Amino acid sequence: MFHRRLAILAGSSALLLALSGCSLLESGEKEPLTGLAACAQGHTWNLNFEDLAAKVTAELQNDGVPVTAVTAAGTQSLEWDLQGHVVLTTDFDVTVTATPAADQTITIVEHHEGTATGAAYINGEVAIPRKWDGSGQNIETTGDNNGAPLETIPWALPWVGIDDSVGLQLTCDGDSLTIHPRGEKITQLWTRS
Repeated sequence: MFHRRLAILAGSSALLLALSGCSLLESGEKEPLTGLAACAQGHTWNLNFEDLAAKVTAELQNDGVPVTAVTAAGTQSLEWDLQGHVVLTTDFDVTVTATPAADQTITIVEHHEGTATGAAYINGEVAIPRKWDGSGQNIETTGDNNGAPLETIPWALPWVGIDDSVGLQLTCDGDSLTIHPRGEKITQLWTRS
């Protein structure tokens, strides 16, 4: 019986030693970010509205819309922490002016407002959004023709948002980040705060 207790005690000691060795190997500290993740995460990024307006203009012209001016103004910030959590805070307008005929001036205003949260985990050159909650964001589009409200908007504006419907193709170089939602037309340019 003494030998059996000694064997149990020796086995318990070996198990305890093995477990304590595991805790030494797994200290709980995460590996530091490298590459694209190190550039993109741990920062707050602001959308470049001048670049956005130029790209929306080009896409609408490619679609045959008789655009005379596009402006984008307001704020949009992307807080992306080191663990991959994202807070997207938005309050901006994209305003399109078009003249389909000499006596017509159509103005379309797409207003983006609110906050979205979630995570975006980088794998290679793509961020994969997860657990996205965009319920706090709202996009409202209004239009007028020579000042008279339009019941229907004649042209759809290209998508300029971020959500979890597609992966986000990224480039990052110092203070500059680009985000291109897969399958969309606009590549967004962001500047680090």
